[in-house]
Amino acid sequence: MDVVCLHAEFFKDNGFVLNQSQLLFEKVFPHGKQVIFVHFVEGTTESYLEYHLGIRINAVEDLINKYIPTLNNYTDQSLTLVQTPDKLGDSYAKKTILTDEVELSDVIISYENFFLDTGFNWLDQMIDPIVLEQEFLHHKKNPFEACNLVESAFRSTALSRLYNPKDYPILRQSFLERINCDEMTPFTIASFLQFLNYLDKPVLVEA
Repeated sequence: MDVVCLHAEFFKDNGFVLNQSQLLFEKVFPHGKQVIFVHFVEGTTESYLEYHLGIRINAVEDLINKYIPTLNNYTDQSLTLVQTPDKLGDSYAKKTILTDEVELSDVIISYENFFLDTGFNWLDQMIDPIVLEQEFLHHKKNPFEACNLVESAFRSTALSRLYNPKDYPILRQSFLERINCDEMTPFTIASFLQFLNYLDKPVLVEA
């Protein structure tokens, strides 16, 4: 909490509010929110600091929650896309190893510069559902959530169907070709096919 609060004024000045119950910073929009996680892990000899940038599109998360078998009970906190600084530029590390408090101060300044130079701009672009949908489309062969193809499949198809229907058949087919991988159990496959059946309807209606 102490380390997270070192950023409080900086993020507040840029429109983000500290959510103390979840230890994250968020900026809320009518259709979703931007989220920044600050992870500080303290060890006996060294510690590390890691940041995640997240985007939530409410309509997407509300829609997939009716079908995806992995969300469980955290729908209100689920995010449509999460990225780390290293994915937004070659000069940024995924996490930084720390050995003393002086180094911590320097790293915090460095990451605040990252947000001013790159991070806030990326978040502002991705909060637009159409821009976010295009980002998913460009990564259809190498989904963002490489460790969770299931969530990428649901979110990609939902985004395209809701915000850019002309891309929907492309993403639909791309994920259909991959559903027999090890990550998708028979139950998950059935859930995804049921979800696609719903998305295929000419007019989407509230379930």
